Order: sequence, then structure tokens, then C-alpha cells
Amino acid sequence: MAAALMPALIFGAVGLGLAFLIVFGRGRAGDLWPLVVASGLAAFAVSFVLWRGLCPPGRPFSARRGALAGALTGLLAHPVAWYLAIVLNYLRGRASFPGNRPIGPIEGLGASFVFAFFGLLLTGWLTVPVGAIAGWLLARRRGN
Repeated sequence: MAAALMPALIFGAVGLGLAFLIVFGRGRAGDLWPLVVASGLAAFAVSFVLWRGLCPPGRPFSARRGALAGALTGLLAHPVAWYLAIVLNYLRGRASFPGNRPIGPIEGLGASFVFAFFGLLLTGWLTVPVGAIAGWLLARRRGN
């Protein structure tokens, strides 16, 4: 468990940083801060699970496996981030998008996949390769 914590912290920081750059770099801060926070949390959680499954301690693995865990984190963190952002907005009583009503946690399950699909089209070209590179570097650093 401890072996997956450091990569998860790194992926969480990378997810938070990328989301910050993407959202605030385009000058669209507004009420999108829940998505930025949720992106870091999602990257942390998804990478923790994937790193434990694909790169467990005591079992040899390659840098290729680390890259796979990273790329999958860059892919699978999108729906998780959107769902967390939807729940955060719901708890705040705010709509996920201006002019709409807040989306509840149950209907947010489906909405998160729809939002993630479009999010992947817009930013997946960046998040998946960055995740793969980070996973590869982490695996190489571990010495396997």
C-alpha cells in the first residue's frame, strides 16, 4: 500500500497542475475550480488503484507497466474527476454549467461519462501521454 502512495501523490499533483493550466490558462476560471480540485483527487485515487494492481511491490515489473498505469490514469481519471466535480457543485448548490440546474449525484454518474468523453477529446491528447511518461519515469526510478 505504501509503495502505491508515492506514485499516487505524484499523479495527484500532476493532475492538479494540468487541470489548473488547462482551465486557468484559457482564462476560464469562474466556477470551474471544483473541476480543478476534482482532477487532482481523481488522478490520485485512480493511480493509487492502478499502481497497486499493475506495479505491486515485491513483484518485478517493467517501465512499460508503469507507463501503462500512467496512461490508464490519464484516461480513467476523466470520468472520476467529472463525477467528483458534479458532486462538489451539487453540495454547493451550484450548476455544473451556467444556466443549468445542479446535477444530482445519481444522474451525475451518467453525466460524468458524457462530460468525460468530450473532455478526453479536448484534453486527452495531453493527459494520457503525460500520464504514460510520468508512469514510465516512476517505474524507472524504482529501478525495475
